[in-house]
This record gives sequence, structure tokens and C-alpha cells, in this order.
Amino acid sequence: MSLPLTQPSPRPAPPQPQPAAVPAPPANRRGALWGGLLLLLAGAAGLWLYLKPKEPTAGPVAIRTVAAKRGSLEVRIRVTGQTSARTFSNVTAPKLMVPDSDSQMVLLTLAASGTLVKKGDVVAAFDPQSINDHLDDVENQVKQSENDVAKKKVQLELDTVNLQQALSVAKASLDKARLDRKATEIRSEIDREILQLSEEEAAAAYKEKQADLDFQMQSQKADLRLSELTKEEQDRHYKRHEVDKTKFTIRAPMDAMVVVLQQFRPGGDQVTYAIGDRVYPGTTFARLIDPDHMQLEGTVNQSESGQFRLGQDAIVKLDAYPGVTYKGKVAAIGALASGGRFQNYYIRSLPIRVWIENGDRRVLPDLSGSAEILVDKELDSIIVPAYAVKTANGKPYVEVRTVAGIERRPVSLGVSNGIQVAIQSGINEGDEIVVN
Repeated sequence: MSLPLTQPSPRPAPPQPQPAAVPAPPANRRGALWGGLLLLLAGAAGLWLYLKPKEPTAGPVAIRTVAAKRGSLEVRIRVTGQTSARTFSNVTAPKLMVPDSDSQMVLLTLAASGTLVKKGDVVAAFDPQSINDHLDDVENQVKQSENDVAKKKVQLELDTVNLQQALSVAKASLDKARLDRKATEIRSEIDREILQLSEEEAAAAYKEKQADLDFQMQSQKADLRLSELTKEEQDRHYKRHEVDKTKFTIRAPMDAMVVVLQQFRPGGDQVTYAIGDRVYPGTTFARLIDPDHMQLEGTVNQSESGQFRLGQDAIVKLDAYPGVTYKGKVAAIGALASGGRFQNYYIRSLPIRVWIENGDRRVLPDLSGSAEILVDKELDSIIVPAYAVKTANGKPYVEVRTVAGIERRPVSLGVSNGIQVAIQSGINEGDEIVVN
């Protein structure tokens, strides 16, 4: 017996877990958060107001015053420039009269810069070999000229004797022809004609010899004179070069200090002249200065030039020696204004020189410095600060503190140096001047 087949029933799926539902925050909780945030901001603002620095309370303004003093006020204008020597002599390569006078000369001797030399001491010397060689040639030419003159003199004497002998022969021929012509009475007509022609021929020959003698004598004398002039020219030539030779040694014309100048070499290098350098004739390569007589050379603006006068006192200061001052005096003021290459057309300056009266050996040429020149001063006057003077309607006044309060007083002004001003009238010594 067979059993019927049956399908198994499917198992039910296990139940899936469900996510837990998040409950929404209640309304009173949101309000609490906003309230805490506002409370925190209020606390920070209060802390900032507490820590903020307190501004000082406005009080009465203090009045600053300065006592008017009696004294002297000087007005000085500062001029900048460089030092230079009042007495100096340039040392220049000599210009020679030799044919190669434009060629360079070699320095064999040169005194060091800063050396003190006496009058007559050797400052520099050049190599004289070229002029020595030329002098040898000129000396030979002089000797040759002397020989030419002696030869021409002998030749002139010999030619004179020969011409005189030829003239004597012509004179003798003329005399013979004349004697022969005197005997015409015993001769035929033809012989008389022949003798007459012979006499005329002899006379013409004699005259020709006389003229030739004069011409030859003049020619020989001219030739001799030309030789003598050539000799004199060669003598002068030799003497000129002897003078040139003395120029190769340069001596000091005065007691001075040697200052060797600088030169520019190819490539832009600037170096001082030294032994072995080649120098063109006419080139200044050193300078002799009197160190006891120095000056400061500067320029002043044309707008201030009217304040300067010869003889004004000055205080000279050099940048190389801080704290050291020298007495000075204005010695020269230029008469022609000039402008710089890169300056405006209307900017003009005048040169000015200030002599240093109590200089020492530290004052060397080309040091930068300044001179405070006294252009004006006022003695025994009331002096107050310049910023204490005020103006109203174009008239100056100062404020004076008195027992009754602040009093405005008109004043008459004197000179001013930009910092202080002299009061000629309006206030008294000791008055308290308001400088607020």
C-alpha cells in the first residue's frame, strides 16, 4: 500500500527588529539653550566694560611760560664745502721744444704725498734719455755747421783770389791793346781797325770780369752768410734743448707740502700718480701747498648772497675731526652766479671762500666741512623763543602772564635765527611769556 506524497509547509520568517523612535525635544528645552547663550554674551560684554581703560576726566589746561631774558643774539648761515690751500703751486709735466714734444714722459722720481719739502728740493724728475739722444744729434749738426762755415770762408778767399787774377789778366790785355793802338801811325788802315777792335774786345772783357767779380763776391758772401745763419740756428736749437733738459727735474719754488693727484686709468680705475707712470706734457700730476694757510671753498644760494660781506667772522668745522672748530673769515665772494648741470634753471649759487685763521697741520686739502658765517647780530636785547611770537592782522604780539591773567602785548621785532628772536620793545626782562 502506497502512501500519498505531501508538500512540507514553509516556516514563518523571524520578526525584524524595529529602530527605536527618538522623541522630539520639548519646546521648553530650546528656550533654555537660547537663554544660556544670551546670558553668556551679556557676561562677556560686562567683563569687557569692566576691563576697558577709563578715559581721564578733562581738567584745567596748564599754561607753559618762559621768562624773557636779556642777552645777545647771533644770526649765522651755514655754508658747506671743501678745504683747499690759499697758497699753492701746481706741478706740471713740462712742455718741451723737441720734435717729439707731444709724447709721454716717464716719471723717475716723485716725492710721496704729504712730504714736506724746502724751496729748491727736487719734487719730481723725468727720464731724460730721449732728450739726451736728441742733444747728441743736434751737437753733431752744430759741429757740421761750424765746418761748413769754415769751408765756405776758405772757398770764398780762394774764389776771390782767382777772380782777382782773372781781372788782372783782363786788365793787362786791355792795357796791351791800348798800347798797340797808339802805334797806328805806322800801321795800315786794316791793322788800325783790327787793333781798335782788339782794344774794344779787351775793354768789354775787362768790364765783364769786373761785373763777374762783383756778382761772384756777393754770391759767395750770401752763401757764407747762409751757412753762418744755419750754424746760429743749430746753436739756438742746442741751447733750447739744454733748457729743456733742465725742465726734466722739477724743484719746489717754496716751502710746501706735496700732494700727489689722482689719474683715471683705462677701465675707470682711479689711482694716484707713481714712479714709472707716463705723463703727457702739460699734465698736472701733483700740487705744492702751504699747509699753514688753508681755506674752505663753498657756495651760497643767490637768495642769501645779499647777507654776506667780506670780513665776516665764521666758525669752521671739518667732518674729519668732530668737535674741533677753527676761526674763519670771509675772504672772497663770487660776482657771477652759476647753476649745476642737473639743477633747475632758476637755481643759482655764488662761490664763497672762508679763510681758516688758526689752522693746523691736520687741515688737509679736499676735506669736507662747513662754515657758520655770522651775518647779523643784536647786542643787549630781550630774547624770547621764536614760536612764542604770534601775529594778528599782520602785527606781532606775545602773551604775557600777569597777576590779572594773560595779557596780549604788541612787540617790535629785531633779528631772528629761526629759533630765537630779539624783542626791541613791548616787554621787559623777566616777563613770563606764554609759549603754549
